[in-house]
Amino acid sequence: MKTCSFCLLILLILFSLKLNAQKSDVFLPKEFRAALENETRSLTGLPGSNYWQNSSDYEINAEVFPDSNLLKGSAKITYYNNSPDTLKKIVVRLYQNILKPEVSRDWEIDPDEFTDGMKINLLIAGEDTLISSSIYQGVVLDNTNMVIKLYKTLPPGGSIELETDWEFQIPKINIVRMGNYFDNNMFIAYWYPQIAVYDDIDGWDMINYGGSVEFYNDFNNYDFNVTLPGNFVMWATGDLQNADEVYQEKVVYKINAAKSSDETLTIYTGQDHENNSVTINNDKNTWKFRAENVCDISFCLSDNYRWDAASVEVEPGRRVLTTAAYKDSAANFEYGAEDARTTIEYLSKEIPGFPYPYSHATVFSNGRSGGGMETPMMANNGAPVERNRFFGLVFHELAHTYFPFIIGANERKYAWMDEGWASVLPTELEDNMFPDYNSFARRTWSYETVAGEEAEFPPMLLSYSNTGRLKHSANYDRPAIAFNALLELLGRDLFQKAILEYFERWSYKHPLPYDFFNTVEEVADEDLAWFWNPWFIEYGYPDLSLKSVRQDGSDIKITVEKIGNIPTTIDLRLVYEDKGEESITESARIWKDGRKEIILSHKSDKKLVAIGLDNESVPDSDRNNNYIDLTAPGK
Repeated sequence: MKTCSFCLLILLILFSLKLNAQKSDVFLPKEFRAALENETRSLTGLPGSNYWQNSSDYEINAEVFPDSNLLKGSAKITYYNNSPDTLKKIVVRLYQNILKPEVSRDWEIDPDEFTDGMKINLLIAGEDTLISSSIYQGVVLDNTNMVIKLYKTLPPGGSIELETDWEFQIPKINIVRMGNYFDNNMFIAYWYPQIAVYDDIDGWDMINYGGSVEFYNDFNNYDFNVTLPGNFVMWATGDLQNADEVYQEKVVYKINAAKSSDETLTIYTGQDHENNSVTINNDKNTWKFRAENVCDISFCLSDNYRWDAASVEVEPGRRVLTTAAYKDSAANFEYGAEDARTTIEYLSKEIPGFPYPYSHATVFSNGRSGGGMETPMMANNGAPVERNRFFGLVFHELAHTYFPFIIGANERKYAWMDEGWASVLPTELEDNMFPDYNSFARRTWSYETVAGEEAEFPPMLLSYSNTGRLKHSANYDRPAIAFNALLELLGRDLFQKAILEYFERWSYKHPLPYDFFNTVEEVADEDLAWFWNPWFIEYGYPDLSLKSVRQDGSDIKITVEKIGNIPTTIDLRLVYEDKGEESITESARIWKDGRKEIILSHKSDKKLVAIGLDNESVPDSDRNNNYIDLTAPGK
């Protein structure tokens, strides 16, 4: 028995060593290696046995004064330290400090928009009053971060309550992702003092908000009440708790009808606002919302917008309300609720195939001609006049509910982990619905025109460090095209299985790129370092060349050279003398062993007259070497 026990012990040790040995040649930074040692992460792609993350409960009361463009709020925040560390400070984000004259920003703003930022009128941490009308102690302001020194440290497993009162002017000129757009139509985000993330990799997230870096938040619970003038309506992250207290009876009836309707219903119109037939006619109404296990909250308001709604079943017996709020003149917004419905159905049932977990998805028109911004369950969108671009924008912004609002990656460091997904996921539907637009081919062209330039950085360069003109390539185009290449080499079924497993493991958690890489490798049972390195980590570019083609009877030999370091699909079009055509396709896996050229064999009794690498959806930095005309002199 002792011998058997000893053998079992040896097997367990060997198994443990196998799990913790590096599986591939992907570089692992020391922070991730430390997380492996601490067993908060693993090389299997699963969260480690000691994985943890902190969270908060927010109770917020706020009031918006549209006439003076002022928001005032108060909050009680209970912060839970689930880490193994004793915390000596708390870091709080004050996003609206971006409008203070003295702070650093990623771009210039109109001096007329300068404000006092987010004014903290009261701050109590535990039993210590740190800020009041006459006290200001234990607090350091660093641009958009407020660092609170704790006089009594916060032990592992402990919690602390913060109380705060604040106010700020809602921006109207230099609107950075939120503000008062026109005619009292506002999208309010980045609006409350928010506790920063403390994690197993960096400790406190100390990255300041300069306008371009976006989300990395804990998953929290929110109860928030917002008081508005009585004629205003409000849409928000989470669920409205008091519809009967703010809406007139017929509006509540229509909302409930939309919750079971596949067709788009009009809940109310601008004319209904003018007729005072939307809200309860009080001087002020307080809108009460609750949102659980979400990483942020936002809201929008109007006293003149139309509201459309439909719903879609995302799993048996559960439907999601999809809505659009807009002025009648907003281009294409009459399709907003329908496009949101199509988006949520695709994401829930196709890729990633993870049922949308929230009660609604709301698209708000900001009156601009294009562009958008996501917050959980909400999209703050412009109105492109092209129908296809409108659909793509709706899909892109709502896809962010999955990345990074369910998969809580650190977008401040790795923007490609959400922007890349939100860029590739709409393209299948876009190309099916609007085939003449060639959505994915356009993204490919956008990437290949800059690939390999000195200023074109790989996606893994930390996003807050990439302020160059080509950051769009690193965050959007290159990763989107890489994900598509990954789909082609794994096949749709295995790709979907891998992504769904990623969701099962990392929903409502904070994965790193290596957690994603390792999860895909484990599901695929394949070392993909040859793919991850050139696409995400290394400088480089894609470039295939047709080196030669020879036909001997029915035997055709085609030599394809890989000039660039980034592996791509080979998609050949063969043209015959009778004008017939054939295709030969090989996934990027054909380059797995590091070869620089491939000889492909094909059989045909027809005479070959031309051959080309001319799939516009496969990136190629130099297309001048992609075509051979066998009828040309000398061929």
